[in-house]
Amino acid sequence: MPKNRTTAKQRARQIQRTPGARLPYGKALEAARSRQLHPDQARKALQELVDADDIAESWRARLRGHLPAADHADRPTMEDAISLCEDLYVLSGTLAPDEVLPGIPPALRYFPLDHLRAALKTGSAPDYLYAGIAALTGPLRHLLRRPYLARPQEDDVTYQARKVPTAPSRQMVTVHTVDGLHVEDISFPRPWGMPTTTGYFTCETAPGREDLARAVLAHALGGTAPTSRASCGACHGNGWLTALNPEHDAHVPAYRPDGGHVCVCGGCRGTGLRPLPVELFAATFLRRLQARTGSEVSRREILEWTAAHAPAQPATRARCAEGPQDAYVRHVVAAVTDAGFTVVRTDAPGGYELDFDEQGVLGAHFAVGGEAALRAFHTDSVLLIWFSDRGWSVTGFGAVRRLLPDDLVPAPHAVAQTLVAPAAEDEAPSTRRPPLHLDPYTAVLAYLAPTHP
Repeated sequence: MPKNRTTAKQRARQIQRTPGARLPYGKALEAARSRQLHPDQARKALQELVDADDIAESWRARLRGHLPAADHADRPTMEDAISLCEDLYVLSGTLAPDEVLPGIPPALRYFPLDHLRAALKTGSAPDYLYAGIAALTGPLRHLLRRPYLARPQEDDVTYQARKVPTAPSRQMVTVHTVDGLHVEDISFPRPWGMPTTTGYFTCETAPGREDLARAVLAHALGGTAPTSRASCGACHGNGWLTALNPEHDAHVPAYRPDGGHVCVCGGCRGTGLRPLPVELFAATFLRRLQARTGSEVSRREILEWTAAHAPAQPATRARCAEGPQDAYVRHVVAAVTDAGFTVVRTDAPGGYELDFDEQGVLGAHFAVGGEAALRAFHTDSVLLIWFSDRGWSVTGFGAVRRLLPDDLVPAPHAVAQTLVAPAAEDEAPSTRRPPLHLDPYTAVLAYLAPTHP
């Protein structure tokens, strides 16, 4: 049995000499350091960090402050563990909460800190402190090169795609520093000023892969902020325009839509993004992002690629156009009409009414009739209603029948097909809630013409 004073390097050699072991020295050293440290080993590991040449001077001074406490017989205490926890928050570039208890900052969740998580489960201050010191001498050591209290540089990050455990067909993209520090999750690209919507991307279809590519490309270029290289030049990234006269001959970006008529920008069709080479970007980078080996793509690499492949900003005057909500509902109306129903005309344009606000709440309703309605519902006409919180439903004579309850933004032809063959009256309704990661704004854009950015 090795003595408690055996160093991590000595234990790594012992692991390598174990019968059947095929670990390189680096892996063996990592395995040795991930185990519990004896107090004497913890003190020696701290001293080695203090004396190391590749540690920032400010961090060396910080770690040096832990050494005197390590010599006390009653050490470690909960106060020592809390102090180390504060260091982990500083190391991750985030502010520690007011009441700091031993834990792992969310920004470090993708680091190989299983031994630290195991120590947290025990609730033991010594176990946590020794596991934290092992992490500082192992997977977190390269982060100590950055000065104390210095945040990661935002212009030098990498992107990684990860499969969602509960939905293998969906992926989320995370942003990391070159050290592997988690910064944030990629959000759906939405017009500037709208609430961001982070979530999962469906990658089994071409539109889904393009959505993911657009999100990564837009994020790397600066999103839809007015100063971004990805923002629309006509509306300055907010997706809306204000008409300066009733004839809509002139428009300005709708920074504060407190007067005049607010229109959807015709340059970006409400997306806030200028035309981007998403198809070429997907073909070039998504295979690397989705590699099982954990491949990553750097922001610097994306910027260099975009400079050579992105088209120039269109030099067109600001003009308004049909909004994405009109396009989606128009597709639904066309599909319902093709299925044999008659859209009952109303005073609203196109025979339907809709609502779509800056929060992403979309709704529409129109009446359908004709022989198809008689066959399917045994009535002359029914009211077709859609809202983003419950999907499409059919209302007639006070009864409400939900259609496609599992789809928040169903395909137009799916709505028409369900109308033709409605569910049986005694069929149990679905209790499954719509997926929370789905952004109605982004989903509706899938039904626009393929020329949208």
